[in-house]
Amino acid sequence: MQLWWLLVVACSVLISGNAKLIRLAGGAGNTGRVEVYHNGQWGTVCDDGWGLEEANVVCRQLGFESASWSRTMAHYGQGTGPILLDDVVCDGSETFLTQCSHSDTHDCQHTEDAGVDCYSVLNNVRLAGGGGNYGRVEVYYNGQWGTVCDDGWDLIDANVVCRQLGFESALESKSSAFYGQGSGTIVLDDVDCTGDEDSLDQCRHNGLEEHNCVHYEDAGVVCSNTPNTLLPTTDTPSSLLPTTGVWNNVRLAGGGGVLNNVRLAGGGGNYGRVEVYYNEQWGTVCDDGWDLNDAHVVCRQLGFESALEGNSNAMYGLGSGPIVLDDVDCTGDEHSLDQCRHNGLEEHNCVHYEDAGVVCSNTPSTLLPTTGYITEELTTLLLSTSYFTEALTTLLPSTKVPIRLWRWRVDILNTVRLAGGGGNYGRVEVYYKGQWGTVCDDLWDSDDANVVCRQLGFEFALEGNRNALYGQGSGPIVLDDVECTGDEDSLDQCRHNGLEEHNCGHHEDAGVVCQNILNTVRLAGGGGNYGRVEVYYKGQWGTVCDDWWDSDDANVVCRQLGFEFALEGNRYALYGQGSGPIVLDDVECTGDEDSLDQCRHNGLEEHNCGHHEDAGVVCQSNAKEIRLAGGAGNTGRVEVYHNGQWGTVCDDGWGIEEADVVCRQLGFESASWSRTKAHYGQGTGPILLDDVVCDGSETSLTQCSHSDTDNCQHTEDAGVDCYSVLNNVRLAGGGGNYGRVEVYYNGQWGTVCDDGWDLIDANVVCRQLGFDSALESKSSAFYGQGSGTIVLDDVDCTGDEDSLDQCGHAGLEEHNCGHHEDAGVVCQNTPNTLLPTTDTPSSLLPTTGVLNNVRLAGGGGNFGRVEVYYKGQWGTVCDDLWDSDDANVVCRQLGFEFALEGNRNALYGQGSGPIVLDDVECTGDEDSLDQCRHNGLEEHNCGHYEDAGVVCSNTPNTLLPTTDTPNTLLPTTGVLNNVRLAGGGGNYGRVEVYYNGQWGTVCDDGWDLIDANVVCRQLGFDSALEYNSNALYDQGSGPIVLDDVDCTGDEDSLDQCGHAGLEKHNCGHHEDAGVVCNSVLNNVRLAGGGGHYGRVEVYYKGQWGTVCDDLWDSDDANVVCRQLGFEFALEGNRDALYGQGSGPIVLDDVECTGDEDSLDQCRHNGLEEHNCGHYEDAGVVCSNTPNTLLPTTGVLNNVRLAGGGGNYGRVEVYYNGQWGTVCDDGWDLIDANVVCRQLGFDSALEYNSNALYGQGSGPIMLDDVDCTGDEDSLDQCGHAGLEEHNCGHHEDAGVVCNSVLNNVRLAGGGGNYGRVEVYYNEQWGTVCDDGWDLNDAHVVCRQLGFESALEGNSNAMYGLGSGPIVLDDVDCTGDEHSLDQCRHAGLEEDNCDHFEDAGVVCRVFDNVRLAGGGGNYGRVEVHYNGQWGTVCDDGWDLNDAHVICRQLGFEFALEGNSNALYGQGSGPIVLDNVNCMGDEDSLDQCRHNGLEEHNCVHYEDAGVVCSNTPSTLLPTTGYITEELTTLLLSTSYFTEALTTLLPSTNILNTVRLAGGGGNYGRVEVYYKGQWGTVCDDLWDSDDANVVCRQLGFEFALEGNRNALYGQGSGPIVLDDVECTGGEDSLDQCRHNGLEEHNCRHHEDAGVVCQNTPNTLLPTTDTPSSLLPTTGVLNNVRLAGGGANYGRVEVYYNGQWGTVCDDGWDVTDANVVCRQLGFDSAKEGNSYALYGQGSGPIVLDDVDCTGDEDFLDQCGHAGLENHDCGHHEDAGVVCTVL
Repeated sequence: MQLWWLLVVACSVLISGNAKLIRLAGGAGNTGRVEVYHNGQWGTVCDDGWGLEEANVVCRQLGFESASWSRTMAHYGQGTGPILLDDVVCDGSETFLTQCSHSDTHDCQHTEDAGVDCYSVLNNVRLAGGGGNYGRVEVYYNGQWGTVCDDGWDLIDANVVCRQLGFESALESKSSAFYGQGSGTIVLDDVDCTGDEDSLDQCRHNGLEEHNCVHYEDAGVVCSNTPNTLLPTTDTPSSLLPTTGVWNNVRLAGGGGVLNNVRLAGGGGNYGRVEVYYNEQWGTVCDDGWDLNDAHVVCRQLGFESALEGNSNAMYGLGSGPIVLDDVDCTGDEHSLDQCRHNGLEEHNCVHYEDAGVVCSNTPSTLLPTTGYITEELTTLLLSTSYFTEALTTLLPSTKVPIRLWRWRVDILNTVRLAGGGGNYGRVEVYYKGQWGTVCDDLWDSDDANVVCRQLGFEFALEGNRNALYGQGSGPIVLDDVECTGDEDSLDQCRHNGLEEHNCGHHEDAGVVCQNILNTVRLAGGGGNYGRVEVYYKGQWGTVCDDWWDSDDANVVCRQLGFEFALEGNRYALYGQGSGPIVLDDVECTGDEDSLDQCRHNGLEEHNCGHHEDAGVVCQSNAKEIRLAGGAGNTGRVEVYHNGQWGTVCDDGWGIEEADVVCRQLGFESASWSRTKAHYGQGTGPILLDDVVCDGSETSLTQCSHSDTDNCQHTEDAGVDCYSVLNNVRLAGGGGNYGRVEVYYNGQWGTVCDDGWDLIDANVVCRQLGFDSALESKSSAFYGQGSGTIVLDDVDCTGDEDSLDQCGHAGLEEHNCGHHEDAGVVCQNTPNTLLPTTDTPSSLLPTTGVLNNVRLAGGGGNFGRVEVYYKGQWGTVCDDLWDSDDANVVCRQLGFEFALEGNRNALYGQGSGPIVLDDVECTGDEDSLDQCRHNGLEEHNCGHYEDAGVVCSNTPNTLLPTTDTPNTLLPTTGVLNNVRLAGGGGNYGRVEVYYNGQWGTVCDDGWDLIDANVVCRQLGFDSALEYNSNALYDQGSGPIVLDDVDCTGDEDSLDQCGHAGLEKHNCGHHEDAGVVCNSVLNNVRLAGGGGHYGRVEVYYKGQWGTVCDDLWDSDDANVVCRQLGFEFALEGNRDALYGQGSGPIVLDDVECTGDEDSLDQCRHNGLEEHNCGHYEDAGVVCSNTPNTLLPTTGVLNNVRLAGGGGNYGRVEVYYNGQWGTVCDDGWDLIDANVVCRQLGFDSALEYNSNALYGQGSGPIMLDDVDCTGDEDSLDQCGHAGLEEHNCGHHEDAGVVCNSVLNNVRLAGGGGNYGRVEVYYNEQWGTVCDDGWDLNDAHVVCRQLGFESALEGNSNAMYGLGSGPIVLDDVDCTGDEHSLDQCRHAGLEEDNCDHFEDAGVVCRVFDNVRLAGGGGNYGRVEVHYNGQWGTVCDDGWDLNDAHVICRQLGFEFALEGNSNALYGQGSGPIVLDNVNCMGDEDSLDQCRHNGLEEHNCVHYEDAGVVCSNTPSTLLPTTGYITEELTTLLLSTSYFTEALTTLLPSTNILNTVRLAGGGGNYGRVEVYYKGQWGTVCDDLWDSDDANVVCRQLGFEFALEGNRNALYGQGSGPIVLDDVECTGGEDSLDQCRHNGLEEHNCRHHEDAGVVCQNTPNTLLPTTDTPSSLLPTTGVLNNVRLAGGGANYGRVEVYYNGQWGTVCDDGWDVTDANVVCRQLGFDSAKEGNSYALYGQGSGPIVLDDVDCTGDEDFLDQCGHAGLENHDCGHHEDAGVVCTVL
């Protein structure tokens, strides 16, 4: 336990009033008589009323987790002092025993002294770094393993450890880290055991984590090789028999209770029927009253962490023994089932169909006690017992196994997982001894793999893998020589060598591939029953290679998709080339398989194919052929082919669902319109279908319900408008960014006619291709005539369209043109690529121009990793076949003359984006990289370790944009004309020169400032600041090119200097030379503020000057802060916020992009060119944490205090990119003064040693510090050298700095409000209110211990003070720890009187909630003094309720309730006579009697009903008159309906699945503007069903727990959800209340929904994570009105837009209201009744039938196609009841 924590506890004790100290006497470390310290002596506690709740408080106060027993009747002996407490009654939530209700007088004797048994906090001990019976002693404490210090360690202590581990005794005690040094905390020191203790923490010791040790003092033991033999007697062998594995139910007897053995039967490892061992046989537990609390106890008793479910009704089969327990009632905290309340042993009224069961969490919390091995002697004895051998023979796979039984440890292996792979494949790992370990692959085969796969829930194994195919594990190797028959239920039932008995390394880790990896297949690039075969693997769709592809393979695919058989198996990418991985090759099906992955194949992603070999199929379908007639390509009359002729479809019942099926069958995405009444003309053939009704899931029209007879005429022929398929466009006949426009339609590329073609149309094409805009539109086949069809004519774009087919046009393939009119474009390219001249059109093959941007990353100006811009992000190029020809193309594309090198193997670091190109083969003459041959975009077999790079030549490295432009370009002659700095930053680093095709270093022999000057000038800097040696910037890896460099200083480049000769040297890389070059403005500082904020000043011409704030912004501030070593800027300040400077104004009109390394790299007016005065001096506030320090302003210029408070703590300095500590050798007050002054304090009060503020974790930077006291920073003091020390972190130095105003109080008010007074010069003074604001008040309140401030008051609101006015013009940022850290005018420097005294109101209630009701209604409770309390209803009214509701995030209150309407609370009554105005932000701003000042009881608890949803808000004007209200309220069914309606919240109407896939994932709900999670307490299939139906799925397959899909990061919104299963949304279910929970994110709930949503269309690319809508307008809202009325707005293209009122009626309004969750519409309004909108007009001519679920399913003119203005915006009034 660290000292700071003890201080906190001590302070808490003092604050709590007369809290007494407490101890245990007369027992062991965790047991004993309870004694409290009062009035100078120890006394006892009387046991009247003493129980487990009281014992829990004592144990927690002493630092234990909880109590295992409450002891009475002087169990641990009679005390001798006074009896201090009697009649103690705790509720269990208290921190100290004296907080419990008690009497200070008593009627007791010491024979009634109370005692406790506390659960030991060190109940887990292990040996590490050795072998089975010897090693370093480690104990588990505070969630991690720690060590024991060897001070006083002896054989007696070792005996306790060995016995605790199950051995008989200790042979030796080891010290001095004999078995290696541990890495965790040191938990125990000065251990002093008597030898009789049962566990180590019962021994005397210094206290937990109280020590003066380091890990080289870690203690160890050698235990006797023979474990103790304390096992159950031979007359009860059945308690040894494991139920789910080898010996997984065994424990030591004698610990109390007659039911000390429990098992799960009839299920699996972690689930089954609960059975207890009683009267020498196993019996069951009746399910009367059985719940999750009872199940928790069983699961923890079995070694699991918790229970997932408590099951009833003999879910796991009927038991056959006696029914031992009934009416079990556990609190959930018991350690075993027999500690729970129950009817009595074998007292019940049940039969076996009521047997109880459980499902336990899959991860054991701690393994069951491994009390030792089973010796040979005991084995012989057991095997002589007939019924033991019979049971053992039944249990184990072979009767030979007991011969080796003596080698087996007691353990369980019921938890197995796959690691390093995917969901159904990976390295096999088993959970053993609290960690995951691997299985060796010796003898590993398909039988073993089958057992693992079945144990994991798969049907069988496809493969058993060896040789660490899925990577090497890192834990222990648990199993070897595994031999399963294949029928076992779990891996530990198989024969093996023994636990952790092996001769293997992790390169032999076994793996499996379980069946079910390719269960999702689709057809792409074709139509409903034909296309390219794609399988879903590793989270993406991939293809199948056509090698050996035949009709047998095709039949399997078609049957898997639901078709009867295949008509064809296609090859050669007949349906287009796929873009994902090639998953399967050499597929060989017999034709009888159920899915493709059951067929033989080469292996997943094992292939020798390209996408030109993608396989396809044509599946048989009973559907009649279908076509569109009488319209354009994607519109027309629906006609089907039957019995040799085409016929039409009657429009009876024809709607958007039917139209969708037709369009998808034709290969379109969906339908935009369903047409009736022969919209596209009357057909002439038979009418083949009538009364067609589709549910939307059909693949072809004939799968819909229909009649083959009709009562129709051709005037009723149905038609459709399908969404166009012109989503592919390219440029041909030109270059990357220019060419002939071609669109892909009906399986081929076609052109666009130039009639009406203009720049607006060209802009749409260029944006669709990924360019920013168009430069020109071309006509008259400028880039040559195309050869395909002419697809579009009379194109008329508005310019806002996303793709060309959204523009107006004559119709698909409707034109009056020839190819001499083909249209073209020139798109905007990057500056470094020149546009082609009109007289030299390119003759290259057509390209889409998607790789017209290239850059170099990870290097310098002319060298780096090659990256290309594709699909909106930067990606890399694989180095397969990469050579100088390819590099030349890149360099010329970037504007360089040629390439010096083409680099491979990620020389400039690995990229992070997609790998865009592979197998690039350039001739060297191409203009851009995408003109070269390659595999195809994103087609590769590479990893980022193969990223290609280049070194380009003939340009300067860097050109700085300052007025001091580098004065020389790189020399054009010489063998060393390229030089760079590596391992550092922009102006400093290791000197490297380019020679013989690679970069090499320079040796530091003779290296000096003259040589450094030449390098810096060669690089374009003015001069050098420093020359460095001894590989200061790390050692290089190439050749050493130069040695003994001797420059005169006049040379232009380094190779002009004298030297020993190229590659002539006697050096190693530890002598690599470096430089720091002088940037023009390389010194910058902050003045007039604090360490990380102030006025920006730059050093120029020998003095410090300022920067003018013209154009000053956050980008400029970021550059300054990064230059100073901070991570980023919080603010860029103007108007001389930190005072006016006095030197020259050096910079003005600074314009940084934010990426520069220093301020002088930004654009500016010129040095000392400005039109400013010092009142415009710029400033910054930098983030508090430095990023990296530049080596120009001192190596230790950042210091901080850690582990303490604002003015005290452990001294840490920032060096080499990390924080380190200072050793306390020689540390004194003089050194501390330097640190405090460096931090901005006046001086130091104390210097501390021995890690008073905790041990640091970084390097120890300084030792033997010796300051004179005059230094400005710590690194100016004498010291032993950076990182030169002989210390450990237990010697970390600290300081206490002198804060001049460290005492503050509130006067003239109440506990949390009043006049601010500070203590200065031995008296209290006030603070003037000039500039006083909420930030200042926050600092005061936090300094006083409150969370924050509610108000900052002025004008002496709390009366005039009488002392001096100490502070004026206080200006806090709000982050300070105390008031004197804020800016101010100076101590006692003011121009004020006391009528300006400042005050504050501090926040008292850190939280408010509603209890006993639902999400928006309930009893008002406030959190005060660590617990929830209620509010008395005296004076409670609607104004008070408004404040509560707004504080909770609701809009207002509907009611303020009294008389404990929502039940009586149980905590304190915190507030009474509350009197709010109604405008307050929180309840504690209202007037009241005072905290806990009241004359009430809980039946007066106040409550509220809040409102903020459409279902509870009524229009405020014009609809419900006073007379109508009176009439309605007199109608009984109205009041009944209102009563039912009000408790509904409906504020969680948006739900999603995260962290998984389309139909599975973590459940998240949208609340208060962000996504939050649902806790899995009580989570079951009923809850999951509600979520899945709310998302549009039919039902749930699973409800998951324990954050199966990863932990969320937002708030936990719901807990204890209890749905009946019939609710429409999750917030209709019972729950604890919004954001009321006792959970963490490891309990986030999840679901797996049935794969076919009930309302989602069955396309192969279903957006399964979206709400059940098929269109682009799935979000609608009402604006400008109230909750149920307003202007209709839809969300489209990233913004909200309106709907035009042309044709708007109540039918359309009904659709909107239903989409919003209302029952129907009362009115449909027009003429912008609720105000004009401001966004786009998205819909016009809306024509709904009224049956649609969403507005975009209605007929309309097209998205953003309208002839309206916002004065025609449509609105609705939705019905509420």
